[in-house]
Amino acid sequence: MTTFRRTSLLLALLLATSPAYGQSTRKKKSSKKPPATTQPVKTTKAPPADDADSDESVEPRIFGAPNDNDETSVTPLVSPDAPAVATPAGAPGAAGEPALASAAVTATGPVALFAVARTSAVEEAAVKLEDELLSRLKASGVALVDLGAAFPPSPPASLARADTLFEQGRTDYDNLDPEAAEAKFLAAAEAYTKQPAELSPERLAKTYLFLGASRMLNGDSAGGQEAFKRAVVAEPSMTPDTSLFGQDVLKAFDQARAEVTARPAGTLVVESKPAGASVLVRGRELGVTPLKGVELPAGQHPVVVALPGYAAFAQYTDVASAKRTEVKAALEPTPGLSAVRDAAVHASTEQAFERDTPPPEARAIGERLNARYVVLAAVDRGDKGYLQAELQAWDLRSNARLRGVEISLVPGAKKNGPDAAADQVRAFVTGVAAPRVADGGNSFSTLIKRPWFWAVVGGAAAVTAGAVFVATSQDKGRPFNPVSGGVGF
Repeated sequence: MTTFRRTSLLLALLLATSPAYGQSTRKKKSSKKPPATTQPVKTTKAPPADDADSDESVEPRIFGAPNDNDETSVTPLVSPDAPAVATPAGAPGAAGEPALASAAVTATGPVALFAVARTSAVEEAAVKLEDELLSRLKASGVALVDLGAAFPPSPPASLARADTLFEQGRTDYDNLDPEAAEAKFLAAAEAYTKQPAELSPERLAKTYLFLGASRMLNGDSAGGQEAFKRAVVAEPSMTPDTSLFGQDVLKAFDQARAEVTARPAGTLVVESKPAGASVLVRGRELGVTPLKGVELPAGQHPVVVALPGYAAFAQYTDVASAKRTEVKAALEPTPGLSAVRDAAVHASTEQAFERDTPPPEARAIGERLNARYVVLAAVDRGDKGYLQAELQAWDLRSNARLRGVEISLVPGAKKNGPDAAADQVRAFVTGVAAPRVADGGNSFSTLIKRPWFWAVVGGAAAVTAGAVFVATSQDKGRPFNPVSGGVGF
């Protein structure tokens, strides 16, 4: 079929289903010939139905438009839990006929989402936006890439040296050499505290217990009490073994426990950049950042702040009694994640967002993270100085594209805020971002909802807000518009 003939058939189909032509056809057959088009349109050949995974694509399907002023969020036409679109009876692909490839994206797949700052002054806003979008998508059931699996943490540091020092101290203690034992237990405690991310609280508490017993054996009761208090703080459930220690040690330890329990607790507050990191104290997870405040016994505590794809932040923090202690963790991305974020920056420039095909950096992100969908949000300040963002999403399998999503970052923005943008991304990746219709009685409007219609049109048409565009190879920036009005997202 020639290019001109294919275009003529497409135009005939569009005109035949418009309200005026559709009604006259039902009344009587017209003897007039359909008006001939005077503006031929070149189209590209649609790919075969089984070539959905090919990178070589015709003009990408575009959802939304860069100049779309309609701020209404996408209203899903199909339940997100069942995104498959039913084939209408009697249409191509019905029973007994081979199914045609639908232009609607109905398959789900992992989503990689990054928000980048186009200027250094809005980096904090980009971090916050990324966190909000990811939280909303995760809460709505969208499958996100697992950064923890893509960038596994470094192997844990070895505690062999600390364990060796502890065993040497035990030998000196059993041989009634308290001075040598005290030196070994002090060195072991220092070695343990240097690795708070790997430390077992029980190990440290046991070390302090033997340190206190060694000091008491050497006549230093006050030093023994201090060590026992550290043991109680490290592991509150610690109890000395009566077969290893005498009554003097057991009594002194109980006194130390009573003093620690009687002290007013302190409050630990933890923040991190980026937010959403897990906070662990003594190996127990207390929540995620920003952690507003958790009461802890006064004393030193191992605090670990961990986020998938980032190097863990770990330190011993001295929580003061009856006071507020703050920990601010600046998390550094792993080299692999850092490279992916650099690619996201290059794929989010204004020039990259104008491309008709996925930027190479976006494809690289998808391949590295095993993601089908790559979502990029570029944060900047508008002409009036207000924070805003532009979001695009690519389906790297079909080259379908969501574009023209503008996000207002002004506090309190709802209609076109981050939540509304997340809803549009969700509709896109779950396959429900199909055209919705303003006039329910329009026969053309009803037709364009049908998946087989888009299969017939193939790669030659792209839907944008307010129009059906037929892209040409000569003028992609200003495609020929045979039908306008009545269709939007």
